[in-house]
Amino acid sequence: MSGSGEHLVAMANDIGNYFRPQGPEAAVAGIASHIKRYWTPRMQKKLAAFIATEGDHGLDDLPRAALATLVKPAAQA
Repeated sequence: MSGSGEHLVAMANDIGNYFRPQGPEAAVAGIASHIKRYWTPRMQKKLAAFIATEGDHGLDDLPRAALATLVKPAAQA
């Protein structure tokens, strides 16, 4: 799974680089919106599982912040 997880991290970073010129706040919102709208639930779960087991090494700050807005703590789910 690490291969696909690393690929999803790279994809998230690419999305982050696309939105980066908009400034941090708009970029985080844009990245989160893109992932929520265009990534399948399976892709989102794979990335979350990869980060949970391997850590968020390699994930840039903006995608990391965007993913944090998408992930709800278990108590709120």
